[in-house]
Amino acid sequence: MFPPALAASIMMFTSVPEGFVTTHGRHFVLDGQTCRFVGVNIRGLSHYGRPQPLPFTNVADIDNNLDGAQSMGAKVVRFHAANTFEANTSSIEALEVVLDKLNARGMKGIVVLTDVYNTAFHPPGDDSFYTDQFSFLFLLNNAWFTDGFRTNYKPWVGEVVTALKDHPAIFAWEVGNELTNAGEDVIAFQDFMEEMAAYIKSIDSQHLVTTGMLAVEHTAIQEESAVALYNDPNIDFMTVHTYNGEDWIQNWEVNARIEKPLVVEKFGWNRNDASLVVNVQNQMNKWFDERMVNGFMQWGYQAQPNDIGDGDGAVGMDPNLQEGRYTELFDLYQSRANALAAESTAPPSVSLPAGVNVALNASAFAVSSRFSDAFDGDKALDGIVSVSSKWTSSGSPAPQWLAVDLGREYDITGFVMRCAVMAGEAVQSGLVSFDIETGPSLTGPWS
Repeated sequence: MFPPALAASIMMFTSVPEGFVTTHGRHFVLDGQTCRFVGVNIRGLSHYGRPQPLPFTNVADIDNNLDGAQSMGAKVVRFHAANTFEANTSSIEALEVVLDKLNARGMKGIVVLTDVYNTAFHPPGDDSFYTDQFSFLFLLNNAWFTDGFRTNYKPWVGEVVTALKDHPAIFAWEVGNELTNAGEDVIAFQDFMEEMAAYIKSIDSQHLVTTGMLAVEHTAIQEESAVALYNDPNIDFMTVHTYNGEDWIQNWEVNARIEKPLVVEKFGWNRNDASLVVNVQNQMNKWFDERMVNGFMQWGYQAQPNDIGDGDGAVGMDPNLQEGRYTELFDLYQSRANALAAESTAPPSVSLPAGVNVALNASAFAVSSRFSDAFDGDKALDGIVSVSSKWTSSGSPAPQWLAVDLGREYDITGFVMRCAVMAGEAVQSGLVSFDIETGPSLTGPWS
């Protein structure tokens, strides 16, 4: 059984300096080779050694953590750049120090530009935009997403991106951590994301830009709006944050409909779970081997032997809290990092076909068989990739076929087929092989 869906879109590429990361369809590319990676979150890294907001840290902790992450095989470190207790110029100086240290180790950073939570990792002046929305959970409010972001946040973004746009250790600029306006105006949220992505790209067209969204569901954007948002040419890849096996199906279905990489940007598992290491292994296998994500990043990573107040006692990776299993997790990540490094290849030579999707809502179709009326051939032609919108054959022996009447003659530039695996189903549901044939009618003759 296989559920193909056809689509076409335009890809545009610009040249960037050596050592900068680009995208090619669903791949990240670095210096002519595809790259997938394991990474870590070290939330307050660039603010270690400053009085606030992490008073128990010192400057040496920067090197301690980067050395640990590097030896584990992590290629990308995600951390916050803004600090409400520091002037923007001071935060930019601190960020540059960390980027230089990353560059010296052959690593790169995802630079988070603000936080939806009132953690102090936001630019000075924005404190008043955090309001209690869920019983002492202070989040950025609707006033900020509607217009308030232009007061302090957007100038801060302009300053930091302008100052460091040429730094080779930047993997991507991130609009913000888990930003959502779900309780209020989702249209304002979408407009904000599009405005800021375009603003960053207008200053720095060389580096990638991403949203930092926890998941599509977290924002309350509906699937069609999320597809439109992530198809924005100024947004280069998708993100998802998952703990203890959370599986954001709508986020996955949106990713199946766009040709951009997906990064599991924050991952963690309950440290008190007796099966912690096995569960992390299983999740890593699922995301890398079944869903072919491009990055998998441990949340709350710490390497130094003392608690500096920046880890996560619930789902982080911290030798102070996990004792012997820290070493087991370390080995797990290191093994995967080595395997990913070995699989790097030149990016595929075939790009997405240019043009429009002429199969979308085609005038007529015919199928060899169907599992049920709910999974008829029209479900392969509606532009939706999901477990409920697919053509599924009856399961009788191959070959099975779907014929599509496009309504008139076209010069076809290419085709894309998306299968059940891309909607989150088991690998066994995937397409094995196929032929494309043409003919004058739904009954052929075919060539």
